[in-house]
Amino acid sequence: MLVTDKYAYISKLAKKDPLAKVIFTFTMLFLCLILNNVFVSIFILIFFAGFTIMSNPAVPFIKYIKFMLIPFSFLIMGIIPVLISFVEDEYIVILIDKFNIGITYQSLETSLNLFFRALSAVSITYFLALSTPMVSFFESLYKLRLPKLFISLMELIYRYIFILIDEAAAMYKAQKLRLGYRNFKSSLLCVSELAAMLFIRAYKRADFSYQALLSRGYDGEITVISNQYEKAHMFYVLIFFIAAFCIILKAAL
Repeated sequence: MLVTDKYAYISKLAKKDPLAKVIFTFTMLFLCLILNNVFVSIFILIFFAGFTIMSNPAVPFIKYIKFMLIPFSFLIMGIIPVLISFVEDEYIVILIDKFNIGITYQSLETSLNLFFRALSAVSITYFLALSTPMVSFFESLYKLRLPKLFISLMELIYRYIFILIDEAAAMYKAQKLRLGYRNFKSSLLCVSELAAMLFIRAYKRADFSYQALLSRGYDGEITVISNQYEKAHMFYVLIFFIAAFCIILKAAL
């Protein structure tokens, strides 16, 4: 079980209707992307961060910040090429005078907008991941009438992620017991051996898993018993109020 799945089962919203949560998060993602406003993005970021922390006792503020640091580093690297550009007339600072490379007002505005829009989208995704177990998420996809083959592939990929993690953990433990990772040189050797053997062993285990599915009557569709969930009409109400507020915020600013 992934870490996010463990937290999702602890969430106060875990037993709420997953379809309502999926519609809510997908609508908010669409709203965040289509409005394309830095103030709207900041509002959505703060709202979903607070909503996630309040609805999940296993995710305090510090732990949520640690979660956000994972995509934060990638976002910083991603916006640097947008922030730094060739300057002509109006600029904030020149970094390389010889080639007229620096930061302009336009590039700063674009990079800030891109940064907060991506970060708010991540906060929305975290809300869904930390409040909805994957089994419930797959059930909601079936209710949305998505292609069954597509959902089955997602379920199998989700299962095979665990196989890959289990194999990597077992191989790493075996290397440590054989005095691996003693120094930098041995660490490089161990990592290269682990990478070389990991996918081979994971592929074999995945094949065994697939053969086990076939022996149990697998025909391209994974059938599971549907759980009973509590009604969650509040998410549909939230869609209306948040969408209205974001539209007003964009118009005002």
